Amino acid sequence: MLAACLTFLLCFLLLTLFRTTFHLIDSAVNLWIPSIQSDMLTTIAEGIAVIFDTTSLVIISLVISGVLFLKNYKAQGLLLLGAMGGGALIVSTLKALEHVARPTNNILFDNGFSYPSGHSAGCIVFGGVLAYFAWRHWQSMRSRALIAMELVAMVGVVGFDRVYLNVHWLSDVFGGWLFGAFWLSFVVLVFRQFRMGRKVESERFSVVANWLYVVAVIVAVFVVLFSMFGDFTGF
Repeated sequence: MLAACLTFLLCFLLLTLFRTTFHLIDSAVNLWIPSIQSDMLTTIAEGIAVIFDTTSLVIISLVISGVLFLKNYKAQGLLLLGAMGGGALIVSTLKALEHVARPTNNILFDNGFSYPSGHSAGCIVFGGVLAYFAWRHWQSMRSRALIAMELVAMVGVVGFDRVYLNVHWLSDVFGGWLFGAFWLSFVVLVFRQFRMGRKVESERFSVVANWLYVVAVIVAVFVVLFSMFGDFTGF
């Protein structure tokens, strides 16, 4: 997993560095998309955009992590909320640094800058963390294969949705996927290290986890409020 984490990070950095070389492909896909748009597909796409919006996923993560904390699964709650809140903050910072303009022929208005796609990154992080929990619970290869296929299908649909609505370039989606895969593997690696050291079972961790959860909630609320009411570079 460490090798995968470093590979995803390297690929993301390379794509970020050479993103302008994909301009022709981005433009070609952007100009082709209107030929397949329809009223029905657009309605579905707009619904997917709302459900998998970064703000929506962070709010859902807040709820799920709260339930996990109440059931004394504090490490799992922190993993989910920390992964989503931290990922959203990093993506917003990357958008501000890259300063990439969105396509002008979008059929759904989105604030802020374009690269990388927050929907694509957030979908991988949110779905990936839940898939990781499910993998730990269901040990059979059949169950794990089904979980993996569902995650891949969800990520693919959300990525296509961003391009279909013309709110992102194709390279934005790939950038979001690569960053999301890196961040997911990184936070899971950290989580596994804590579990291997049995630190999550200690009394000290239980106390520290409460404070960390408060910090994670503050970060999540900050992300939600600024994405809703402020010019937070968009997601």
